[in-house]
Amino acid sequence: MSASPTRTRARLLLAATAALAALVLTACKDGEGLRDEGPSSVSSPTSPSAHGRTPSPSAP
Repeated sequence: MSASPTRTRARLLLAATAALAALVLTACKDGEGLRDEGPSSVSSPTSPSAHGRTPSPSAP
């Protein structure tokens, strides 16, 4: 007697899920996921034409 198609399909799904979970959990060396590179910095434009005005000279 062989197993029913439903039971076979369930076992195959369970094996595939376990394999996928193992790959996902071991994808990183330390288990912390992607490397945190810190917040992105906002760069200010250096050309005066970026805002359509010229910079004023700084007072001493």
